[in-house]
Amino acid sequence: MTVLALRIFYVLGGLLAVWAVILAALGLSSARFPGGHGGQRVVLAISIALVAGAIGSAIVTSKTEKSEQPGINAPGTVHK
Repeated sequence: MTVLALRIFYVLGGLLAVWAVILAALGLSSARFPGGHGGQRVVLAISIALVAGAIGSAIVTSKTEKSEQPGINAPGTVHK
């Protein structure tokens, strides 16, 4: 599950970065972007979905990721 969650994070994070570049290009090229209340809602909905997905997959990845160092995940280990 860790590898799948990590891949999902990379995909959603990459999509979010591409979405940001697209929004910047559209916003700079057109003074009327996004065109009205309907366009604003669509842009907002896509942005919220991508951000929530990237954050959620990062949380899942951090909870399922295990360290490669011996003793880090051992119960009763004291960290200094």
